[in-house]
Amino acid sequence: MRHMEKAKSDIRRIDDNIIELIGERLKRSKEIGMIKAERLEGVRDMEAEMAMVDRFRTMAEMVGLHPDAAEDICRIIIEQTTSVQASIPRRPADKKTIAIIGGEGKMGKMMRRLFERSEHDVISIDPVMKGGLRLENASAADVVIVSVPISSVSDTLRSLDRVCKEDALIFDISSLKSPFIDVLKEMGHRRKVCSAHPMFGPSVRSMHGRNLVICDCGSKAAVKEAADLMRDQGANMKTMDVDEHDRFMSYVLGLSHIVNIAFFTVLERSGISFRELCSVGSTTFDKMVDTNMSVALEDPYLYYEIQHLNTNRDRMLDELSGAIHDVAEAAVSRDAASFKELMIRGREYFEE
Repeated sequence: MRHMEKAKSDIRRIDDNIIELIGERLKRSKEIGMIKAERLEGVRDMEAEMAMVDRFRTMAEMVGLHPDAAEDICRIIIEQTTSVQASIPRRPADKKTIAIIGGEGKMGKMMRRLFERSEHDVISIDPVMKGGLRLENASAADVVIVSVPISSVSDTLRSLDRVCKEDALIFDISSLKSPFIDVLKEMGHRRKVCSAHPMFGPSVRSMHGRNLVICDCGSKAAVKEAADLMRDQGANMKTMDVDEHDRFMSYVLGLSHIVNIAFFTVLERSGISFRELCSVGSTTFDKMVDTNMSVALEDPYLYYEIQHLNTNRDRMLDELSGAIHDVAEAAVSRDAASFKELMIRGREYFEE
């Protein structure tokens, strides 16, 4: 019994040491991050990160830890390190006056916070706020970011067209573009207008390592300027024609949302309580539930708009219905060949 208590005490001491060492590592990482900020260097070094992962996997085999577990620990440390370094204020290469339309909404506040931390001059304009600034106050801004509901983007862009100075960069950050794509393209052929889509939510501490799409609406100058502005924030950028955006989003957002909603809808209709299902949950089930729970807590109206307003929705839904039919047919077939083929084709797709 005494030996057991000593062993437990030793484990607690080791755990404390692990946390203290991680804390010490984050302090050193912050020091490096401050040097990077002074030199205007990027936060992430992918080559160094991969070398660190390899080192952790090698060390794991030496101490009896599974290499995959060591890699998981390594990537958590990298994520925390990146967040610490990304939170350090950076002088922008070119300081701008940035007006955020809808600056009091969740995404607007996030954009405002990130650009203020980079020492840009940021103006928050939100028409729904009584006594707040109006669209006319964006007249002197170098950059105008539109962060309003999808249904309001078209009218907001038209109003800004009359208000903003001739060389101002204007772009929205909406999840879909088709409801106002004609306005984007018309304006984009005569002034610096493009369209952006941050592929992350308002809770992020930085854009570093996050995906961000920039859509070309006819102005190459706007795309370049927006890319330069976001590059200062450390985002991973993908540029595409605005006509392509919603086709991609029908899968990246539309499909992923609808599969998750269908999953928890089936569970809710199963007649088995969530607690009971969790008591026998498998690894795959638990992973699915984690994502499902986050989707269930999102704004239902926003998720409805992402499905309803995407003009590419019907093709994706037809493909989803066909896939469910094929999987169901293969599952009940007496021959495993069809089921096996579906899984092999999926594996080959991911291996690309």
